Amino acid sequence: MQAFLNRSFAPLLNPNENLLDQVKSSIILKKGVSYFDWGASGLASVLVEKRVKSLLPYYANAHSVSSKHAILMGMLLKECQEKLKRSLNLSTNHCVLSAGYGASSAIKKFQEILGVCIPSKTKKNLEPYLKDMALKRVIVGPYEHHSNEISWREGLCEVVRIPLNEHGLLDLEILEQILKKSPNSLVSVSAASNVTGILTPLKEVSSLCKKYKAILALDLANFSAHANPKDCEYQTGFYAPHKLLGGIGGCGLLGIAKDLIDTQIAPSFSAGGVIKYANRTRHEFIDELPLREEFGTPGLLQFYRSALAYQLRDECGLDFIHKKENNLLRVLMHGLKDLPAINIYGNLTASRVGVVAFNIGGISPYDLARVLSYEYAIETRAGCSCAGPYGHDLLNLNAQKSSDFNAKPGWLRVSLHFTHSINDIDYLLDSLKKAVKKLR
Repeated sequence: MQAFLNRSFAPLLNPNENLLDQVKSSIILKKGVSYFDWGASGLASVLVEKRVKSLLPYYANAHSVSSKHAILMGMLLKECQEKLKRSLNLSTNHCVLSAGYGASSAIKKFQEILGVCIPSKTKKNLEPYLKDMALKRVIVGPYEHHSNEISWREGLCEVVRIPLNEHGLLDLEILEQILKKSPNSLVSVSAASNVTGILTPLKEVSSLCKKYKAILALDLANFSAHANPKDCEYQTGFYAPHKLLGGIGGCGLLGIAKDLIDTQIAPSFSAGGVIKYANRTRHEFIDELPLREEFGTPGLLQFYRSALAYQLRDECGLDFIHKKENNLLRVLMHGLKDLPAINIYGNLTASRVGVVAFNIGGISPYDLARVLSYEYAIETRAGCSCAGPYGHDLLNLNAQKSSDFNAKPGWLRVSLHFTHSINDIDYLLDSLKKAVKKLR
């Protein structure tokens, strides 16, 4: 049994061969295509796919202690749990729950555990009573993806948004003012913007949350491919393994402190897998976490892919990834500034991950993305990056007037990966210049 687990999580990279060459050659992508859309989703890796394929002959549903393959899969699930906790640098007080397809599902799962997320029909039926209810205050950051802002607005809570300061960064002074008035709140912020890549000052935010006894939840969807939070005490993290190399087909992950899960009430969904015993009139739930919140058939392959994607990230090394991406980002930013009439969004001196959003005067970002894709085989992304409120700040849009726009405002977003080369950046910049000439 242990030999099976050892094989399942054996090193993905050969230490005797060039690390970067191995990783780059493992990427599954149509020949000739340049992929700069890692902020939306990562790509598959042969290294992970081979490992998953080797598991398939042993696949069975878990939830059995009688059959050999079911036992193996149950052991694998537990090992994935421990591997992910180590990869994500979570404490022993945390557990990792699988959730849907990405960080959005992890946020929903967290809200269900807290009792914040309820069906919209139920909320409508409760409207006459909500005015008299004391709802929990949730404080969200200025950079949020819709999933970490709109979902809270629609939940059973009161939402306050931290504004940007005069430098276009999260306003820590305002955050402290809000926390002073509302201690014991929940603060839910992204660690890195999925639009500009700008990093949230996690150490300072964490310190304020601790000072005012607030729960801190981090949206790490656009961050965890690059790093783990440092010098930051947080209770909950939302993860999107599909944004990592090898992570596509993985599941969303919720890293949550066990003491946030109330085991004195029913699980967030009472179904197969969480029942200790049931007869015609009574039932009991299992006590063990995280199993108590892992209802139904486990997404075993998805969970395994997620663990392998983070294992591959860790084998590459977070320091290596950081240095490589920073070098690429400097080259990209320097080259972009030479493009006429370009507007690069966000504070350009702030620390960021390798994500850049910009517009070029007189050119639709949608047209630009289309030309880059169809004529130069470069995949980028045009739109608002599911961050409309932050987009209003970046584009200086008036909230009342913006609803009159026929076309959605947006930008072109380029997201880097440590497997890119300087030649890849040069090709992107050269193609951008040519595409701009075609569109003018």
